[in-house]
Amino acid sequence: PPLIVMNAGPIEHFERWDIHKEGTQAAIRRVTDALDAERIAVREALGYGAPHFPLAHHYAKEGEIWMYGRGSHDRLTDSGDWRERIVLTEHRYMREDLRLGLSLLVSVAGLAGVDTPLAKAFLSIGGAVCGEDFARGGRTLQTLGLGELSKAELQTLLRNGF
Repeated sequence: PPLIVMNAGPIEHFERWDIHKEGTQAAIRRVTDALDAERIAVREALGYGAPHFPLAHHYAKEGEIWMYGRGSHDRLTDSGDWRERIVLTEHRYMREDLRLGLSLLVSVAGLAGVDTPLAKAFLSIGGAVCGEDFARGGRTLQTLGLGELSKAELQTLLRNGF
């Protein structure tokens, strides 16, 4: 979400934009790491331990290897494959990552008692960019029919299934 929202101006300005190369600057990475920490806090509040697969490992030059392997981000950006025309209101980072992913994260965080100020902010801003309320129209516990579950009931469902 930080990649798409924090780069909204250049995305709408340039015919083609490599969100992963030009758009992944240090300030945006710091926000991405802070948002990812909110995700990990929700996982931990639900009783999930490591591995959390933090996004920071995707960008790291050393240390723990993330699921795509060392140097995957550099290979991705050096390929030029991601220089594309991005229609901000239609791109999957807005429609899937924000509208579906962050709406679920915020919803579950509320049940788990975890504060997610960045997730809520990006959800609101992304919704405003797209002209809809992502918090209401996204994938929440309520829209999934799970809105009446307690935290313990959700944990049991996640552990045992339906």
